[in-house]
Amino acid sequence: MVLAELGQRITQALGSLNSAAVVDEAVLDACLKEIATALLQADVNVRLVANLRNNVKKRVNMDQMASGLNKQKVIEKAVFDELVSMLDGGDP
Repeated sequence: MVLAELGQRITQALGSLNSAAVVDEAVLDACLKEIATALLQADVNVRLVANLRNNVKKRVNMDQMASGLNKQKVIEKAVFDELVSMLDGGDP
């Protein structure tokens, strides 16, 4: 039950990127905050959550991203890659 709810909350956070007129740093921060809150409420280690946020922000550099790039897809991929890394016992 907790895992299903966590998945739903992460999906909703990423879905919020769709409703944004422009995906910018503020939208990315809001999305990551929602994901971090969901993970923390699911009792994920604070350090792991902080690492996820930092790693996603490093991978998604809004200032250097080309204008034609689908920023939503880039953000989704970065989040999913970091979540898989976290599940695989990556960077503690």
